Amino acid sequence: MHFGKIVKNVAYSAGLSADNLALKLGVNEVILLNLYEQKDWTSGNIKAVSVALEHDFEKYFATGFQFNFLPDSELTPMREFTITISYPIGKEFLLKTWLDKMVLIAKAIGLNVNK
Repeated sequence: MHFGKIVKNVAYSAGLSADNLALKLGVNEVILLNLYEQKDWTSGNIKAVSVALEHDFEKYFATGFQFNFLPDSELTPMREFTITISYPIGKEFLLKTWLDKMVLIAKAIGLNVNK
């Protein structure tokens, strides 16, 4: 099984170009095109693309293990965690960049993030 080819086919079937999917994943197109060439993907990348494409890639695995790459249902009990970040004036761009990456990671592991 070549996972990159599977994802590429699903994305194109959904009408998403590499550029559009890369935008949804928060990466640049070159990174996504490199992922398309990889046979094996990390679970984090699989979960991120599952969420971005709203597609359950679990069916491509021949094991009895439940991966659960798609987000939990609306009925799943949730808790909230709020943080306050202090930063030096002038570092807004760096903070926003860091937060964007944290949001992507949070979504990849199934967390809900409100901006």
